[in-house]
Amino acid sequence: MFRRVLRQAEKKLGSVKRRPTAELKRGDDAADVPGAAALQAVRQSLLASLQGKSPSLERMLDTADELAVAGFAVDAEHVLRRALEIYPASVEPKRELARLALETNDAQRALHISLRAIDQHPSDLELHGMAAAAYERLGAWIEASNHLAAVLAADSVNILANRRMAPILDRLGDRNGSIDCLRRLVAATQGRDVDALTALGIALSGNGDHAEAIQMLSEVAGNRPDSGSAHADLAMALLSAGRLHEAVAGFSEALRLDPRSAQAYCGLGLAYQQLERWPEAAESFKIAEELAPDTAVGPFNLGLALAELDQPEEARRALLRAAALAPGDSEIRAALESLPPPAPAAPAAAAPVPRFIGDIKSFALPEVLEFLRLQHKTGSLVVSSRRGAGIVRLVKGQVTSASAPGVGRLGEALVARSIISRAQLDAALAQQRRDDDDGDGSETLGDLLIRSRPADREPLTRVVFQQVLDAMEEMLGWKEGAFSFHPGGDRGMPIIAFDLQNVMLEIMRLADERDATGRPLEENR
Repeated sequence: MFRRVLRQAEKKLGSVKRRPTAELKRGDDAADVPGAAALQAVRQSLLASLQGKSPSLERMLDTADELAVAGFAVDAEHVLRRALEIYPASVEPKRELARLALETNDAQRALHISLRAIDQHPSDLELHGMAAAAYERLGAWIEASNHLAAVLAADSVNILANRRMAPILDRLGDRNGSIDCLRRLVAATQGRDVDALTALGIALSGNGDHAEAIQMLSEVAGNRPDSGSAHADLAMALLSAGRLHEAVAGFSEALRLDPRSAQAYCGLGLAYQQLERWPEAAESFKIAEELAPDTAVGPFNLGLALAELDQPEEARRALLRAAALAPGDSEIRAALESLPPPAPAAPAAAAPVPRFIGDIKSFALPEVLEFLRLQHKTGSLVVSSRRGAGIVRLVKGQVTSASAPGVGRLGEALVARSIISRAQLDAALAQQRRDDDDGDGSETLGDLLIRSRPADREPLTRVVFQQVLDAMEEMLGWKEGAFSFHPGGDRGMPIIAFDLQNVMLEIMRLADERDATGRPLEENR
């Protein structure tokens, strides 16, 4: 049945309790996920329930919530604005409008709503929490920390505020403040929050408090003996403390438990690096890059190790791959400059193999994509900018998925649209992990869900296509950055794959529509 849920986009910070969950009854023979006709019937029923005399605030908030869960965000906003007109002194419609804006990924509007509401309700902790969330999405870390500080001033042990404040303070360089937040979080959860304990242990290690960090992370690993990540975190703390042989043993244990852990391979490489065991370090970093092709750490450290092995050309190629992922990184640039000049090209011989690396000022992204399509390439195109890294995954020149910093995850989008439940998403992700562990290579999330839910093929494909459009449109709006293509192994054509030309045409069509309405594409990403 259709149930109103506490949506996950932003969790409340205040002490105000959520209103009781409501239900919409449907026939016993109805599918778990209603079709378009059933959803429209639900919508009409909800809107009709507000006709007549002025409905109660509770009824209006419940109805708006139901509409939002059903995917009718515009109707939900209309109901909330009507509630605000009828009950202008109430804070709840303002909270829900801000929350709805966050859930529809409109951080600017959420910020505008929450700041205006804070002027009227300065002590409302939920509004401060939502203002902080909006600032976080906009990358305004100082302003986000100011609003979370307002929450913590009123409630110093607020679990969500401390959890969110810790990484922000660390980003701002206040490591001690971050550690204080994590200590309060651990105390508030009585040490039962494993993620909080792990984060505190990692922060203490980075702060040089090695003994306490190792003790804490040893406790976590002892309580989670089958967790590769827990052993990798402990090994990283041992590495930071200079206990290199223990670190090697710890990373080896982590890889026994999770053979595809890029973190463990990278840590193992760092340990071998400090032990000056360069061949083992290079091999570890090579595998780390293969497992995490969208991060610069693997190719950067691989380049350093290859340089120590007196392989300057291989080192240069690895460092160029790292530079494509992190164009502004001064350490990568310095490492490249430290290499001897490249050897002169051979006078004859065959033409050089094209290098799938470049910057998007010199090579337009549509041209790169068209080249990959014509060559029927399989692999991952990683595009980096100051906003972060985006990825377009291809199989035989067709797009199977895409992601970008400003685009939500596919699983969350499917849950938000009620195409699958949270439990079904968790089960599918667990199946992906099992497939990886078996060494067979995991299917895309969309393909895996279609195999288990063939009746939902159309809505699943539609959501995947929309995510591809959103992610690629964001990347096409970047004016500077770099790209690198990482070839993948031969594999069969997946269930969900889109012709690249059709994707680009649809993006252009949508852009033309926006231009016609006077709303240009974002160009400041």
